[in-house]
Amino acid sequence: MECRKPKRVKDFAYHKEKMLLCKQAEQGVLLQAEQYDWLVDTDEEVDEQKLEAHYSHMEKIQEVPTADSGIDSELLEQ
Repeated sequence: MECRKPKRVKDFAYHKEKMLLCKQAEQGVLLQAEQYDWLVDTDEEVDEQKLEAHYSHMEKIQEVPTADSGIDSELLEQ
């Protein structure tokens, strides 16, 4: 049996690009023909609010505190 890596990174990048292109199109920004074609080809009924909330949540849980973040490492260990 072959182990497969999760597609989360690919899915995240795909949906992030799609959201950015949709927002640009809504704001009247002219898209390149290639971008427009891709957007049309991938168009589907998606609850954008839920999708945006999901990816916003994913970004937050993936954040890692750094030494400069001001978070006391002793508190994290408890």
